Amino acid sequence: MAKKLNETEAKQGRSGRPILIVLIAGVALIVIGYVLVAGIGIATAPDGSLEQTETLSAPDSTSTEGDVVTPEESEIEPSEGVNVPQ
Repeated sequence: MAKKLNETEAKQGRSGRPILIVLIAGVALIVIGYVLVAGIGIATAPDGSLEQTETLSAPDSTSTEGDVVTPEESEIEPSEGVNVPQ
């Protein structure tokens, strides 16, 4: 007949200090990893010091109707290798 074990003897491992050490070490590794990733993110973030060399300006509000080209008025220039219907 099999030997009967009580609850404490039937457990696969002991509880207490070794488990607490593993949990604390895991949390510490997560914190260290987060600090490293945050440091890399801060170090490589753009600081906005790049200057734009070209800015877009708004169209003149004084333009006349003659400046507008409609598709019917525009001339289609054929390109090499592109067939343009006439």
